[in-house]
Amino acid sequence: MDSKIYPNRMNAPELGKPLSLSIKAPEKVILGNGVPVYLIRDEEQEVTRLDVVFNAGNALQDLKLQANAVNKLISEGTQNHTALEIAGIIDFYGAYLDPFISKDKAGITLIALTKYYDKLLSLLAEILTKASFQENEITLYEERKKQNFLVNVQKVSYRASLEFNKLMFGENSPYGQALSEGDFGKLQQKHVLDFYEKYYRPQNAYLVMSGKITKELLEKLQVVLGDLWRKDDRTVASKNNFTEPVSRNFNFLEKENALQSALRIGTTTLNRHHPDYPKLSLLNTVFGGYFGSRLMSSLREDKGYTYGVNSFIQNFRHANYLAIATEVNADHTASAIREIKHQMELLSQEPISREELTVVKNYVYGSYLRYFDGPFSLADRFMKSLELDMEFSIYKKELDEMMKITPAELLETARKYLNFDQMKILVVGKTDGLGEFI
Repeated sequence: MDSKIYPNRMNAPELGKPLSLSIKAPEKVILGNGVPVYLIRDEEQEVTRLDVVFNAGNALQDLKLQANAVNKLISEGTQNHTALEIAGIIDFYGAYLDPFISKDKAGITLIALTKYYDKLLSLLAEILTKASFQENEITLYEERKKQNFLVNVQKVSYRASLEFNKLMFGENSPYGQALSEGDFGKLQQKHVLDFYEKYYRPQNAYLVMSGKITKELLEKLQVVLGDLWRKDDRTVASKNNFTEPVSRNFNFLEKENALQSALRIGTTTLNRHHPDYPKLSLLNTVFGGYFGSRLMSSLREDKGYTYGVNSFIQNFRHANYLAIATEVNADHTASAIREIKHQMELLSQEPISREELTVVKNYVYGSYLRYFDGPFSLADRFMKSLELDMEFSIYKKELDEMMKITPAELLETARKYLNFDQMKILVVGKTDGLGEFI
């Protein structure tokens, strides 16, 4: 007798009840040295993640590679342990130690079973306070970085990412700086130590602990990173201007025999504190923010110019931009730009249908649920809110507002913020026939 159950594929399954997004602000404690610690508890697992975060992004460096070298090499040897010994200890306890850096922040993440933190916190404190930055490690880091750069810069997508920052923010600005071959060979030990001593200090740090958090773990944290990691009287260096005016609106870079052209089209835009941001965020999703977007449907599915295209809003602490990024068949470079312009204009001329808007809202709602699923995801989002000086509750507020947006409001938003004539255009690849965009 056949006991299998065959579903009726003629009828769609019933829709489930939508989950509600719940965001609770982390608990905050202060260590003895004044460093704030934000706690995101989840007692159902045996793993703890600790993020040590500094306002030490590469926008603050005085010499290219300086901030990245500090962040990468901070765990590559201390006064008491070599890089090999540190790696051995991390492996022995099955832990994960990973540095991270962006334009505005930098830090180090430790993930391990909670029961091993008693052993690992002392090592982490040693890395934070006694990193050695040996000259041979710095030289080796630069050599590896240069080799990677020389390989990657031949790729149109990588070259475009470098050049687009310059076009948006100015090549001499902290946000617009980009590596070139001539930047290698200049980094010295004194440069690395100077940045380390300026920015990797308690008064410039905060901690985010997520996962299982026990009383014993907090007591150990207080001793190791509260009592022994002491502040000093020096003020933390800062900068005032992170961008500079850029008069030109295009940059076309020919790459001989390129099979693809990398396109970057964008403009500076409003930040997350602006009341129109939820509307712009939802509009961006419609335009190019998910697989079923207008740009994907047109450039990939209909025209066949590309395998993928997306638009996104990039939020930094001191600047923001909206951009479209794609790599297209080199023979269709100009046609792809025209189609991007056409899709932008359509959003400013015709209101989106309620059916399409419902699909997009469902996608956005599901994405937010994924973004805040579990303590580690919550930690990521909370750190971003601190980086942008936002209340953690703003995510819930944004989502609630997006769910109420109407087609008429999106049409108005497109007319205000999605103007092709205000966009900067970067092309790396085949540049024939682009005169109409100058």
